[in-house]
Amino acid sequence: MDPTHPYFPDGLNMLNDDFDLSGPAETGAGPSGSGATPTSRTKSKRLTSDVWQCFDVVEMTLPDGTIGPRAKCKFCPKNYTTTKGGTGHLRRHMQKYMPKHVHVPNTTQTQLQRHPDGSVTTWHYDAAHARECLARYIAQTDQPINFGDCVFFQEFITSAFCPQMQIVSRTTTRNDLIKMFKTQRDDLTVELQHLTVSIALTSDIWNACSKQDYLCVTGHYLDSECRIQKKILGFRPMDFAHTADNIFAVILSVLETYDITHRILSITLDNASANTKSIALFTERNIPQAGGYFFHQRCACHIINLVVQSGLKKVSNRIERIRDAISWIGSSNPRFQEFGRHCTLNGLRPRRFQTNMPVRWNSTYLMLKNCLEYDTTISGFYNMKLAESGCPPAQSLTPDDWYVAKIFVEFLQVFYNATVTLSGVYYPTSSQAIHQIVEMSDMLNTYREDDLLGDAVVAMETKFKKYWSEMPFLYALGVIVDPRIKLAGLEYLLEFTGNKLSIDYFEQITGIRNKLFEVFSIYERRFGGIHTEPSPEPDRQPLPTSWSILKRRKKDKSASSSSSTTLSAASSGAELNRFLEAQFEADENTENFDLLLWWKTYSYRYPVLSHLARDILVIPVSTVSSEQAFSTSGRIIEPRRNCLTPEMVEVLICIRDWEHARKRMQNETVDEQFIQNFSNLYVDEGSGNNQVPN
Repeated sequence: MDPTHPYFPDGLNMLNDDFDLSGPAETGAGPSGSGATPTSRTKSKRLTSDVWQCFDVVEMTLPDGTIGPRAKCKFCPKNYTTTKGGTGHLRRHMQKYMPKHVHVPNTTQTQLQRHPDGSVTTWHYDAAHARECLARYIAQTDQPINFGDCVFFQEFITSAFCPQMQIVSRTTTRNDLIKMFKTQRDDLTVELQHLTVSIALTSDIWNACSKQDYLCVTGHYLDSECRIQKKILGFRPMDFAHTADNIFAVILSVLETYDITHRILSITLDNASANTKSIALFTERNIPQAGGYFFHQRCACHIINLVVQSGLKKVSNRIERIRDAISWIGSSNPRFQEFGRHCTLNGLRPRRFQTNMPVRWNSTYLMLKNCLEYDTTISGFYNMKLAESGCPPAQSLTPDDWYVAKIFVEFLQVFYNATVTLSGVYYPTSSQAIHQIVEMSDMLNTYREDDLLGDAVVAMETKFKKYWSEMPFLYALGVIVDPRIKLAGLEYLLEFTGNKLSIDYFEQITGIRNKLFEVFSIYERRFGGIHTEPSPEPDRQPLPTSWSILKRRKKDKSASSSSSTTLSAASSGAELNRFLEAQFEADENTENFDLLLWWKTYSYRYPVLSHLARDILVIPVSTVSSEQAFSTSGRIIEPRRNCLTPEMVEVLICIRDWEHARKRMQNETVDEQFIQNFSNLYVDEGSGNNQVPN
């Protein structure tokens, strides 16, 4: 013990002295016949227990009227006997009444903790910090709230890691989660209030297994390092019909929570009519920024889904035969085991096949893609069994069925890649949209005259033109602000797409250019007096596939000169004109080009246009970022946990998303588990893959 401990003003030297704890000594007559002198003395007892750090031994009047030692508490008036033969009663008082701020030194051997910077400090168990970490872990990994109250978890932690671990009840964990949510929400509110850029929103509605509908609102913005951030702002219950008024009310309540109604640049929604009608209500409240040119965005991935679904209906009969075959093979274990032997005889690894879900076209793509390698084996086994059972040959799989499947997989690959690309989180998707439209239009044109796919392609092309015969202004500006493309490159990309699909985009070029200068004038009035310092040169990133089209544009001198003439006619927006009239060079900075970093670097050269460009590039063109929350909530509100209150659901969803945002782990553009359900089904890769699909 430290004799200079601050809670012992007189030091602990008294613990090294001998005290007579047996009471007063006997008295007798001294030489002078007066005064008391000890005639006997019992053996002194050393005080060694740590409880004496909180008690003093004092002489006071005992209950029988005599004078003797008592243990007096240093922090309250109470005193106790010292002759009971132990200190248990003193320890109980110390644990119950000693102030919490009093630290009793731990006499056991300490443990060392190494920090990431290499420093080493003494580690102490902190119950409050352990609870906070447990609550964070529960939210991050979708564990049940009573996870810390599990006996086996406690045994695991106390036996393998920390014997001091204390039991954490469900109620305590719930309170810790709510406290963490409020703290992080307050921090996010402060962050959003200090942004110098606008905020883009995505929103979608989801139906839980608990028969409760939820509306998710997600915010997208640039941080101080010019990195795109995605944060779920609210996951609110929809306790009423999905009307425009109700959707508007829920989204507005989320915006008011963070006080950001004046910072909203856009909101990306699916194609539901109620969503479209709700936009008018936002406009009435003067919420849209930048003149409202970008406020309402339709989800590009939903449009792609509608396009592909229209084509699938035309080839559904051939696809259904393949689906029925693999479903029948996997419907019983004996049959699948026989099919596995059939695969082995044909030199293939035995595997299962997952069937598609009609509402998700990408599941059809993945089903067909994983079946193609086994086409001959599946047909041989399935047709043989049909013949044995006396089924008519019309139900058999034919080479034409597999040809359609093969060509359709190649055809859908472009649409699948477009969906994945436009679902990104940490890179601009608005600058990628037209490139993906170019790729899809080229594929539609290629297979339009195919004998087996022609009807499907025509249906898809009709749906494609319904939504994209008029190019969205956001998509156009997304490529205009790319210094490698600009307005001249946009004109050529639209011309290429128009030729493939017989769409006249020529008239739209003039309208896009006029809108561009109108929007620029709005930003010029707002940011015209801002000056920035140069930044380091940006890194580079790969170009989109459609870049080969722009390289051909470079060789077209006449088109280049006509574009230049059109640009010089502008009478306002000198900074914008200076950017657009800069020499168009398709090969400049083509490796690892970072568009956001480029605008941060050259913001000193284009101070107003850089603000416009960064606002445009942060707008997502799909609602997949909000839909990802539904995959998470599906694991949180599972049948065994559907009693969670809507408030607690929002707490868990938001904390999980914010924690993943902190580690930048939100870039799961596709559901990896969903893909594995179709691909990792080989029977020799673990027992978990050997179950018969439902």
